[in-house]
Amino acid sequence: MARAHLTTNLWDRPFSAAFDFARDLSTFAVSFVNPPEQPSPSTVPQGDGHIVIVLPGIMTGDFTTFRLVGWLNRIGYDARGWGPGVNWGPTSRSLARVDALIDAAYAEGGRKVSLVGRSLGGLYAREYAKRQPDRVARVITLGTPVQFPVKTPLSPFENVLAQFYDPSVSAHLDDLPRNPPVPLTAIYSKSDGIVPWLACLVEEGPLAENLEIESAHTVMGENPRAMRIIAARLADNPFSEPLTKP
Repeated sequence: MARAHLTTNLWDRPFSAAFDFARDLSTFAVSFVNPPEQPSPSTVPQGDGHIVIVLPGIMTGDFTTFRLVGWLNRIGYDARGWGPGVNWGPTSRSLARVDALIDAAYAEGGRKVSLVGRSLGGLYAREYAKRQPDRVARVITLGTPVQFPVKTPLSPFENVLAQFYDPSVSAHLDDLPRNPPVPLTAIYSKSDGIVPWLACLVEEGPLAENLEIESAHTVMGENPRAMRIIAARLADNPFSEPLTKP
């Protein structure tokens, strides 16, 4: 079976792509020294204690999501990260790990789990929710592409990793844009220097919405506007109609 191609190179705009990529990475580096100010917990809806799992993007880990996880805990959720190690893409091990993580959280909490995914982590969340919608309260994605292949400066790295992907990725590539049957919020930014914002747009409907913020790709989980959206959506009745924009 041919391996999946989730990305493609940016041969049509190499200079602008290189500039946007460098700016995005520099924003990420600066965030470790001077992180964005988080919204005060008293200014957002409070959590009900249910489990929220935050999944990292490709070639990253909890070091990119720990501030969001900590903040979600402070506003009243049982927020958890991916755990030790790096997300090297949708390998069989990674997919099994996500399944086990969410299955265990559902069994432990005895109620539906909310999923927040950065970039590729959002794709993991979407696909799990398609297979196990009875276990997922809602999905929130941050700069997650749903249209493939994605033009990205990360393509040379992703193409190397692709040889280790689970065969199911190729088999289900055409189904990736389909929304899961649970409330879905897709957060995107036109300032994203890694994933083209148009690739992140989902088909809107009664349970699905797109919300724009101003943020670099690498720090979307720390963006104050994104954090307020996440808090508002997690506090929603999971099947409230309509989904109102904060």
